[in-house]
Order: sequence, then structure tokens, then C-alpha cells
Amino acid sequence: MKDQYRVVSELGNQKNRKFGKVYLIEDKDTNEQGVMKCFLRNPNSPGMAHRLRSEASFSFDFPGLPKIIDVLNTEDEIILVKNYVSGIQLDDYWKTIPRKQRFSELVKILSCLQPLFDTLKTQGIVHCDIKPSNILIEKVGEEIKCHLIDFGLAIRRGSENDFEVLFPLGFASPELILNRLKIVDHTTDLFALGISIWKLFTGSLPLSHPNPSIFTNLQITYPLPDHHALPRGVYSILQKMCYKQPFHTAPHRMSTDAIDALLLQAQVERYQSLNEVIEDLNKIPQKKPWWIF
Repeated sequence: MKDQYRVVSELGNQKNRKFGKVYLIEDKDTNEQGVMKCFLRNPNSPGMAHRLRSEASFSFDFPGLPKIIDVLNTEDEIILVKNYVSGIQLDDYWKTIPRKQRFSELVKILSCLQPLFDTLKTQGIVHCDIKPSNILIEKVGEEIKCHLIDFGLAIRRGSENDFEVLFPLGFASPELILNRLKIVDHTTDLFALGISIWKLFTGSLPLSHPNPSIFTNLQITYPLPDHHALPRGVYSILQKMCYKQPFHTAPHRMSTDAIDALLLQAQVERYQSLNEVIEDLNKIPQKKPWWIF
């Protein structure tokens, strides 16, 4: 399969990649561009192989979601080829937006993401790794297109999800951190999106702590804090997106049923769709310039 493509360039910071190399490639026959991920099998990193195989199982025929073109499994490596989309990561795009325009730009971005989130919800798929670097923004004239990438941690609801994965701590909901994958749902992705919005406005992750154990405990039980950099009215919306039920004792001292009951109740209290979030954002009154009467 490799012979069918020519490498155009390497993509991203290869030094920080744990699973292998990522290339922008071109089909020699059609000249169509794609992205090739190559992972050298390593018995010491079974999780990375699982991520690439998982990503290969999620292919969509929907704008803004990845489409798998080719998969090759050999004794030495796993190769995945998917469609290429142009654009920049959300956090980089955000830096180009003037501060006074960021609230309206947020609503525009979420409106662009809404059909993608709705499609995943309809198909019973949870991305499980929503964060600014996995959202690409493509500028088309005055409009934008949004793309969700990297489905390496995604799961299908109702399937056998009994693997252990270290989810990105800063963005992950309590049900992901506690590996309660059987109850993960669409509100899990909305939780991570809420954390992403918090980070865009503040420049940092909430509840961050240098001690991983303390950071984990805060992320599981402590409510989302307010921040002076958040626009008026946005904090209460993020609170609901990232709602958690308090744990009155350490999870390892609780039964599985008791843990699940708290996690399920938290999911009920969150927004149930991205459309609900957008509706509440649009209800926030915006200051008009002083020269408009």
C-alpha cells in the first residue's frame, strides 16, 4: 500500500508523537492528498496500537468528520490513511481573534460543530478526546468550517469497551477518568468541550495541579471554578456543561454501583445537546457600542 503514495511532508511535531510518524501524502494515480499514520508495533506500547486500530474503525461520510481510505496491518507496523483536511488547531485559530470578537466567534464555532456532535450522538459514538488540538478550523472566505480529528480513543455505546486507557486528564470527565466506559455518553464530549472553552478564554486548564494524584481528585469531584477572563454569563453555562456530582469519599472505597449512580446523575444534570448550549449563549445580552442608540 505504501508504494501507492508519495510523501509530501511530515505533519506536526514528530518528536512528541508516541505512536509513530504522521505524513501528508499524495496518491500517485489520482494526486489526491491524505494523511498517513504509521505505527511500529511495540509490545511495550499496546495502548498505542489499540488507539490506531480504534481510529481505523471510525470512518464517516459526513463533512467535518474523518473518512478512512486505507488500513494496512503487517507484523511490524500498522498504517492508516485517511482524508486530509486543511485548517489550524482551534487554540491557534483563537489567538487570531480580537478579544472583543471572541464571544460571537465562540457562538459561530459551536454552531459549526453542532452537526458534527449531533451526528456522533445519532450514531452512538463518543469521541472521548475532545480538546482544542483535535478541532481544526478551516477559513473559507468570511465563513469557517470545523473538523473533528483523532478518533483513537472513541467508543461506540453498547459495544464491549473493557480496555483501560489513560484519558487526557485536563479535559476528561469523571466517568472517563474512572474508566466507567459502559456509561460514557454524548454529555462526556460536551463536558470536554466546556473545559476547552474555559481554556480558550483563560489560557490555562481549570483545577490544574503539579501532583497528578491531587489533579485527578480535583478533576473527579471539584466543581468548575469561575475566572475573571470568562465573558459575563458564560461561566454558568460552562458549569452545566461540566457538571459533576460530589464524591463524599474516595471512589476506591465505593462500590461500582454507587460510583455509577453518581456519574449517571451528573450526566442528567448536564446539557443534553450542543444546540442547548448555543441557545443559552444567545440569551446572554451583549453590550452595544456607545454610539448606537
